[in-house]
Amino acid sequence: MSTHQSLALHQKRFQVRQGFALFIGVLGELLLAGDWYGFAAVMPFVSHSLALSPVQSGFVQGAFGITFAAGMLVWSSLSRRLSARALFSIGLIGAGIGMMTQATASSYFNLIALRLIVGFFDAAVWIGTMKLIVGWFPTERHGFTMGVLLASFSLAITLDFAIGIPIAEAYGWRTFFTALGISTCAVGVIGGMTIRSAPRETGNSISGYANKKEPSRGSVGKSAWVVFRTKWIYVASLAIFGDMFAISSVTTWAVPAFIETQKMPVSSAATIGSIMGFSQVFMLLIGGWLSDRVPRTLMLKMGKVCCFLVALTFVAATLLHVEWATLLAVAAFSGFIVTSGGAIFSLLSEKYGEELAAAAIGFAEVGGVLSTFVAPALLGAVITATHSFAAAFGVLAIVEIIILIVLLSIAN
Repeated sequence: MSTHQSLALHQKRFQVRQGFALFIGVLGELLLAGDWYGFAAVMPFVSHSLALSPVQSGFVQGAFGITFAAGMLVWSSLSRRLSARALFSIGLIGAGIGMMTQATASSYFNLIALRLIVGFFDAAVWIGTMKLIVGWFPTERHGFTMGVLLASFSLAITLDFAIGIPIAEAYGWRTFFTALGISTCAVGVIGGMTIRSAPRETGNSISGYANKKEPSRGSVGKSAWVVFRTKWIYVASLAIFGDMFAISSVTTWAVPAFIETQKMPVSSAATIGSIMGFSQVFMLLIGGWLSDRVPRTLMLKMGKVCCFLVALTFVAATLLHVEWATLLAVAAFSGFIVTSGGAIFSLLSEKYGEELAAAAIGFAEVGGVLSTFVAPALLGAVITATHSFAAAFGVLAIVEIIILIVLLSIAN
């Protein structure tokens, strides 16, 4: 075999392994998000079964974020010692067992305790998939590849509504949680058996791109906590907080808002949820593609403008009487809240380099995760106090405009 043929074969094998890394990462994100937002999809059924108030329902959805954030700190600090395969498998198997147990919850406090367990293990999945992508793909492709991962996250939310609601109606919400748990464990086992070490985990460079060597940013041998010495970790944390605040607010309260204010039948909830999810998938792919072509700091600011505008559309849709077609349009427009998703994580990989990227992404995600706890509970409290969904989405608009102002001043 000639040298040229040998190099061509090596390149082909490398690309196949890259493709599999992205594929298994997508599966992991699908199950992570499925576990995360599965409760939001079937919240009306669980709330009726366990007699939960709006505040309690919002807290159950947001409680996941408490241990997900704590888990981010734990798993991020371990990310340089544990492989992507270990993080991925431990996380999914632990979360899957928690999901199956969650199906047996008989009270508000049981449900919260189990959501906390699932959140901690799902944090490991997030770090594992990000480490997988950073390990197998060069920086100039991180915007799109991370956009794909995040798109799978949104796709899972879509499937939660499209599949979870019919299953809950036909067989009960406990069956839906059990099915999610079994699927999560299965993918964790498959990942543990099939994920290969990335080139840089074995001491090699990413040779599939004309032998381009990734910059290390002088991070070799440093503690993962060194990322807090520069401003970019805080910029990214704030940007993620804004995105996740919007996602959590809309995902948790859009359907209940339309049911209450527009008298939308519960049977239409799956349609609204599916449109919202597919819109997010589309915008994450577009946003990820753009993030590899325009300044990523600009993408962060554009993302916050989009979040603000989406919040205003929900205010209008809950204040005014609108037709079914308008509700579908509002659901479709909601996808713009994730426009900057790929830019946030690719910015961190650009600023911190291959050695610290996974840890930086994990630490930054803590800010976003905290918002998934704050947003559903805060909006639920506003709804309870004011009996107004418009007021709740108004709070979302205020949060997003404050974050935009801060980013305009520091993300240069």
